[in-house]
Amino acid sequence: MTPFLFPTAEIARFIIVLLRISGIMILAPLFSSQSIPVPIRIAFGLVATFVLAPSLPLQALPAELNLGNIPALFLSEILFGFVLGLAAACVFAGFQFAGQVVSFQLGFSIINVIDPQTEVESSVFSFFQNYVGLLFFLLINGHHWFLLAVNESFTSLPIGGFQIQGPMAEYLIRLSADLLVIGLRIAGPVIAVSVIADIVMGLIGRAAPQINILIVGMPLKTLIGFGCLSFTFYFLPRYLEGIYSALYKTLFSLVHTI
Repeated sequence: MTPFLFPTAEIARFIIVLLRISGIMILAPLFSSQSIPVPIRIAFGLVATFVLAPSLPLQALPAELNLGNIPALFLSEILFGFVLGLAAACVFAGFQFAGQVVSFQLGFSIINVIDPQTEVESSVFSFFQNYVGLLFFLLINGHHWFLLAVNESFTSLPIGGFQIQGPMAEYLIRLSADLLVIGLRIAGPVIAVSVIADIVMGLIGRAAPQINILIVGMPLKTLIGFGCLSFTFYFLPRYLEGIYSALYKTLFSLVHTI
């Protein structure tokens, strides 16, 4: 019986595509979730690689592969997927930051739960905001963007050519800054209402010292905060649309910013 042999170029192409996808699986939201069993994530990575590998032209492979250039090539390919995952992770970290701020303002910061995605403790509202953002992300098929970006990189990014240089460093710095901006914009209405409630409670406490502000103020502040938070959910889809639109542009800008 004649053995079935794979050409060396086909094996190299498969491994390179697998490395780019593996970088995404390390950090990207949903793909890196600890709640998904490791065998399922490995199977998804292999299937996605099998589907995308034919899109990488064999002519794009390095002419010579040896022990001298393979480690640098592998590191470059994993780093590319890692940066794509980092771009989305910064957005969802902004959601978690917004939840932390809301929890602090409403007095829920001491209540923590285990997040199944990261297996670390987080506040209730961080957990909630993160999953609301993830739900909308899945509804618009945002998880497909990573695979589309990898497919796009086959024609615009040379094998082993990904480096964090000037333009790339600017994108990464801007992503870290957007984390704070996203969190404060989402939590902004609750912050404003909480500060106003604190001022009003302080004035009432000065005008009527017989009222126990510590007993009356905290439940009232929590009730007002929940009402404001419920009101902001009406506008949240429109805001998330803008955030995800910017994320889509960022992912494909990272592919071309070399």
